[in-house]
Amino acid sequence: MKKTGLFILASGLFALAMSSCGGAYTPLTQEQITAKADSLFTAQKENIISTHNEACTAGMDAAVTAKMEILKAEAMLPTK
Repeated sequence: MKKTGLFILASGLFALAMSSCGGAYTPLTQEQITAKADSLFTAQKENIISTHNEACTAGMDAAVTAKMEILKAEAMLPTK
């Protein structure tokens, strides 16, 4: 008898817990979607820009260094 009562009590608590999990779903409006997208973009914009600027600067520095080495090597060649 104890096991049956405990099982019924546990089943009732489980049913109560599960019924509170399924709250009413309300889809976002177009304005809310736009505001969320704008806030995500604004939050990530500076990080993305700085990352790309660093990559561009590093690539430019490497290209300038390579061109300088080529020009130095050409300057060292004997002239005819």
